[in-house]
Amino acid sequence: MAAYYERVKRFALVLALVACAKKPASDEAARRAAFDQYRQPNRVVAALGLRRGQRVADVGAGHGYLTFRLADAVGPDGLVVATDIDSEALDALRAHKAKNVVVRKVTPSEPGLEAGSFDLILLSEVDQYLPDRVAFLRKLRSMLAPGGRIAVTNRRGFRPALVAAAEQAGYQIVGEINDLPAHFLLFLQSR
Repeated sequence: MAAYYERVKRFALVLALVACAKKPASDEAARRAAFDQYRQPNRVVAALGLRRGQRVADVGAGHGYLTFRLADAVGPDGLVVATDIDSEALDALRAHKAKNVVVRKVTPSEPGLEAGSFDLILLSEVDQYLPDRVAFLRKLRSMLAPGGRIAVTNRRGFRPALVAAAEQAGYQIVGEINDLPAHFLLFLQSR
């Protein structure tokens, strides 16, 4: 009888461990769903109006929260160049092995993008980290293809500083989405 109770206790322990192992996964899924509800990435990418075959730069891509959505939007004939300063984040991006995503390490003050190449340059929750927003935005101008745009999305509290920097850098706001839960999305073009 003691052996039976010992097996029951071990079985209960295994069940408890399995339940604990599964809980973080469901917690992680719930956390991701809540974050997506907060950030609304599909809505942001749709608002960018990307077309198949376009070239997009995801500046400060991090672990690729928007990168692979951008890659889907431009399709297999398009290209997304994902940049970041963090080697660990770039390794995570490379692990996805997406055929239409190029990953580049850059410095905080150098975009690392080719001149005249990009239909859209996206800065998502990154402009507040730039050492000099105005200088960085000026550099981006030469990297846009004819008719290219810059899109910036960030938390609302960063909007005034970005707008001031964009104006100083010679851009005008040509579009805006400001009904995201806690973010803005601005579209900039050279004056």
